[in-house]
Amino acid sequence: MSFSKHLLSAVFLGSAIFAAATLPLATLGTKPVEIQLEGKPVFVGQFRDLSIPYLGLALTLGIGAGATHLAMMRWQQSARRLDRIESQMSNLKQQLTEKEALIEKLSFSPSRLQASGLDHFLSDDFVQSRQQPKHPPKRKKPPVLKQSGMRAELAHQNGHAQVAFRSGNT
Repeated sequence: MSFSKHLLSAVFLGSAIFAAATLPLATLGTKPVEIQLEGKPVFVGQFRDLSIPYLGLALTLGIGAGATHLAMMRWQQSARRLDRIESQMSNLKQQLTEKEALIEKLSFSPSRLQASGLDHFLSDDFVQSRQQPKHPPKRKKPPVLKQSGMRAELAHQNGHAQVAFRSGNT
């Protein structure tokens, strides 16, 4: 509902309460009334003589009820809008997560790696080496070449493997 419809319903409610509250004034206007406080008379007269304070009270009740109704209707409308926006935000977050997963998948797809010149990452040897345990195997003595008396030594420097051949005497 729009603000004007909310306002119209609040005015209608306030008017109905005011009319209901002033109905006794219309029916009992000529009746005598006596108000006493601690046994002493405070007011003695007809009911319509109290009409100004009574109408003020009825008007305050009507305006208060209308304002409360308007505030409640706007609060309900805001709560519905907030629920709808939170639902949309949740859907957008889910879509974003799906898109990020798709981008991640596409960025490491075989065709993308080949186009980037990184197709050596696709070989079975690379996949098997990535699946091996991270602890390096225990080093064995390097093999000695029988004919020349040389042995091969493997050294790692800056993440690169280097092979050096040394004579068997050193």
